[in-house]
Amino acid sequence: MPTSPTITKELLDEVYARQFDIETFKSVDPCGVVYQLMEHTDDQLDIELGALFVAMISWGTRKVFCPTALHMLCDEMGWHPAQFIRMGAYEHAYLNAKNGCVYRTLNVDTFRTVCRNLQCAIQGVNTLEELFASKPTIEVIEIISNWLAPARVGTIGKSACKRICMYIRWMTRKSAPDMNIWKQRDPADLYAVMDTHVLQLTSSLLKNKQPTWNACKELTDIFKSWDPIDPLHYDVALMTLADNQNKTIQ
Repeated sequence: MPTSPTITKELLDEVYARQFDIETFKSVDPCGVVYQLMEHTDDQLDIELGALFVAMISWGTRKVFCPTALHMLCDEMGWHPAQFIRMGAYEHAYLNAKNGCVYRTLNVDTFRTVCRNLQCAIQGVNTLEELFASKPTIEVIEIISNWLAPARVGTIGKSACKRICMYIRWMTRKSAPDMNIWKQRDPADLYAVMDTHVLQLTSSLLKNKQPTWNACKELTDIFKSWDPIDPLHYDVALMTLADNQNKTIQ
C-alpha cells in the first residue's frame, strides 16, 4: 500500500494548483449535495439550512451519507428547508423511516428536536448570515454546536467540531468548492476541518496527536502562516490529495 507523502506547503500548493478540479471534487464531497440544492432554490435561507443539515450528517461513508442527505433535502424537504423548518413540516417527516432512523445514530425524534431548535433560532431573521453578522467565528461555532447538540456534532474543547467548521467554510470561502454565501465574513478567520484522516495526513506537522480542538487550532495556525488571506484553501488541497490517494489505492 502506498505511503502518505510528507505534507508541506509546497506539496499542497502543487495539489491545489494542478490537481484540484471542482466537478471531480463535488462528485465525491458532501458539498456536491449542497450544489444540487442550489439548482432548485436561490433562497439564501434554504441554502444555509440545507447545507447545515448536509454537514450535520456528514460522517461515516460518503457513499452512504451523501445519498441520505440528498433524500433529506429532496424527498423530505422538497428542496425548501427554510419552509420545512418555519412551517413545522418536520413534525410529519420521516414517517416511513426504517426503525425510526434518519441516519445511523440520528433517529427521527432527535432530528425533530434539532429542527425545533432551528425554528426558534430563525425567528425574526431572514438569513443566518444576518444572525451571525457581528459575531466572531468561534462564537458562530458555539451557537451552531448548541443548535445541533442533540445530533452530537461536538463542542469546542471536547472535539474538533469538524462538521461545523466544514459548514462555515462552505458558507464563507470565496473560491470553489465553497459557496461564499456569507459575503461579509472573512475567510482568514476560518478554522481547519480536523478529523482522524486529516490528523493522519498532517501528523508530521502537529504536536497534538489526537483529532481534538487543540489540533484544529494548531493546524489552523499553520495554514494561516502559509496563507493569511485564504488559509482554508489548504484544507481543500488536503481533501484533494486524500481523494487522489484513495483512487490510487483502489
